[in-house]
Amino acid sequence: MRICFTSDLHGNRTLFQQLEELLRRETPDLLILGGDLMADGAIEDPVQSQIDYVEREFIPLLKAWKTANPALTIACLPGNHEWSCTRDVLRAQHEMGTLALLAHDRVWEFNGVNFLGYGCTPPTPHTVKDFERLDMPDSPPTEFGGVVWDPAHDETRDAEFVDHFARQPSLAEELSTAVEVSDPWIFVAHAPPIETKLDRLPEVSYPIGSRAVREFIERRQPLCSLHGHVHESPLVTKSYTDRLGRTLCINPGQGHEQLHAVLFDPAAPADTLKHTVYS
Repeated sequence: MRICFTSDLHGNRTLFQQLEELLRRETPDLLILGGDLMADGAIEDPVQSQIDYVEREFIPLLKAWKTANPALTIACLPGNHEWSCTRDVLRAQHEMGTLALLAHDRVWEFNGVNFLGYGCTPPTPHTVKDFERLDMPDSPPTEFGGVVWDPAHDETRDAEFVDHFARQPSLAEELSTAVEVSDPWIFVAHAPPIETKLDRLPEVSYPIGSRAVREFIERRQPLCSLHGHVHESPLVTKSYTDRLGRTLCINPGQGHEQLHAVLFDPAAPADTLKHTVYS
């Protein structure tokens, strides 16, 4: 089996076109899209415009890829640039069989390999806060406020940083509820683990990954873990992989004009790993 993984496409048509070409050339069995897939949306109505993008561009594109390669299966999860109502649209497509929406509270199995997914990240300066949480229960309050989707009133509302994050469980608390999963299994988390080669930004002197994600990986030891979120990290650290115990951790990064993706066989991830830019 061959897996293709990429993340942080942000609705970039150049990157989606390159991904389509990669899928045509490499014919993987499984494509995993690791969050921040959609355009942020129009300023005047970011929520509806993101949903329109999903329904009118993203889903038709996935269906076209599956038509071109009927053996292709596609799995994804949201990232911190997605709205929670966008996840609802993806969940409906999951139920219809168009894609698999990965989650931490249920196991998804494909060709004998089990998968868990988690899309939330620690706080960022970006506006959308639906999939942002404090990293640990005792993490200090963040100064990054923003906007969240309010499903009860079918509208967005301001998210004051102290109030919003106090209402949400931390990443560590949510990951503590992740279901048990049997080997072999793969963890897909939008946020990379902290203090690795996968979570560094240029001109930032400290790592920006997630302590909760790192501790989860160290505790549960999946076969490998797939990450995104920090686009520039491979440029900074000169590596798109690291190890936490027996787990091979991967963040391919992402470019603006050149697709960063990886392909590998889960039977031997380290030996078969290939990067679209660095390999």
